[in-house]
Amino acid sequence: MRKASIGTVLFAALVLMSFSAAPAQTTETVTVTGQHAMRVGSYKGIHWVYDRFDRLPESARKDLSLHFLGDILPDHAVPSEAHVVLHAKGGDIPLFVGQDRDMHFPRSDALLAENPSVLLTLPPDRKVQLELAIEVAPLPTPSFTKEQAGVWMGEINAAIRDFFGVILAFLAPDAHRLKVDVAPGARFEAVENGTARLLVDNQGGTPYTYILRPQDYQSGTVFRSDRPFSMIRVKVPTNEFFTLKRKK
Repeated sequence: MRKASIGTVLFAALVLMSFSAAPAQTTETVTVTGQHAMRVGSYKGIHWVYDRFDRLPESARKDLSLHFLGDILPDHAVPSEAHVVLHAKGGDIPLFVGQDRDMHFPRSDALLAENPSVLLTLPPDRKVQLELAIEVAPLPTPSFTKEQAGVWMGEINAAIRDFFGVILAFLAPDAHRLKVDVAPGARFEAVENGTARLLVDNQGGTPYTYILRPQDYQSGTVFRSDRPFSMIRVKVPTNEFFTLKRKK
């Protein structure tokens, strides 16, 4: 099996299995009106991912934070329309609110002990897709260098070694790309040896995601925007998207 293929299986398995690997749920009765609510996971499954990230060495995550970004397919509606909730004893807790695509996952010992189900409400022709996003801490100014990008990607590679150990990490692909969300109305450029090259001119009304491979640029290159970045993510070296599916 090729190096990248093995790494993809290993890395994806950690996240995908975590949503279903928690102990089996006891039988429960869910009363809903309108569309049927589907069980798509458990609190412990999602909590494990956040907790495992927090236990990485500081050197592997000091500039980074873990997020799950939601999208409803095929129409790309905001995930709050799917009514993704923790079905807790004290009442349903929404994981997506309003226009925000970032999952808001509450972490507490009480919820961990209760381990409520994760439910969503959608017709069969629509589904919720989640992106495992490793965000770079917001920058004081909308610019960064090739060398800074190398530090961020190095942290992800250190995290992979921490997850799998040195031997298995040797089989996993390294992180090589950034996902730069260029703000509406912004211009994103690469400046090499004093010469600016336009990469994105976002004239749309929503952020535009540009996949950047810093290794393709000379040392000292500065990547800059004339507006703050909506988000910068290190592209996980595997398929970072997965779908919330019905659990038995």
